[in-house]
Amino acid sequence: MTPMKLDPNADLETWRETFASDFIGNDPRILESLTEARNVADTDCTVLVTGETGTGKELVARMIHGASPRANRAIVPLNCAAIPDSLIEAELFGHTKGAFTGAVAAREGRLAAADGGTLFLDEIGELPLQAQAKLLRVLQDGMLTPVGADKEIRIDVRVIAATNRDLEQMVDEGTFRADLYYRLTVIQIELPALRERSDDIVPMARHFLAETNARLQRSVTGFDASAERVLEGHDWRGNVRELAHTIERSVIMKRTGVLTAADIRLSGKKARPPRSVMAAVTTVAPTNDTSNDSTNDLNLKKAVDTVEEKFIRTALERTAGNRTEAAALLGLNRTTLVERLRKIAV
Repeated sequence: MTPMKLDPNADLETWRETFASDFIGNDPRILESLTEARNVADTDCTVLVTGETGTGKELVARMIHGASPRANRAIVPLNCAAIPDSLIEAELFGHTKGAFTGAVAAREGRLAAADGGTLFLDEIGELPLQAQAKLLRVLQDGMLTPVGADKEIRIDVRVIAATNRDLEQMVDEGTFRADLYYRLTVIQIELPALRERSDDIVPMARHFLAETNARLQRSVTGFDASAERVLEGHDWRGNVRELAHTIERSVIMKRTGVLTAADIRLSGKKARPPRSVMAAVTTVAPTNDTSNDSTNDLNLKKAVDTVEEKFIRTALERTAGNRTEAAALLGLNRTTLVERLRKIAV
């Protein structure tokens, strides 16, 4: 396959349409990350992509590779967290026959498999120190020594690494080599968490909706306002990956029609309470003031009831009194909400 040719100085939108069409969002930090990816793609520089789990680090690595002169060769992924420490060197660097118990034949490692192309090292912070030293040698000199071998092999590979850990802190703690850290961070691209770019949530959800409809032959036509409020109000600790799975689940079960708040199937629970009600917790938090121990300010049931009432009232305000939408925002069944409303006479 011949790499797709494009002027590296092309404007960002043209570059994005060509190499990053699946990367949804127009938050300024996302556009900055895309610009950095475009600027480094036509070089051989090592790149470190950082961000929380599920923010799209592998997608960035693949777009950089796809826009590079190496695009006609393979991008080879390796999740460093998925391989036991005892096997990671053999997996990464390869091994000779008989190098260790069970090595019944020589095997090419991921670095050699990526020769001429790109090696994507996911969760690089999980790489053991000894393997880090050998990887640094490859990055510096392009020389690879398989486990059990006496001779070095010359390879030409670009490394893109990713992590959700603070490598700089790990350097300070002595669990990550400083020389490898500085070698990896020639270019560092940081991806923001999805909750930090809330304006991108609904457009991204629409993208996953269309994708799921096409793949699973469903005919869900969109989201109503209540569903969009639920999506925008959720924390998305799993970020883009969690959003994609949520939309897939919701579309599978809905099959057709418009998704409402009650149709949004979040992981394990429904949407977290709206951000505007989180401050309610602090209004009933006990203080360290013991000047009047005779008052029972540590009555847990009373405190919980007070917070619950504040949450319910705020959710009803946000949904203009719609109990179904309010229940979805609060993570409750509608019948449970109605029962609690009877208790507080709202």
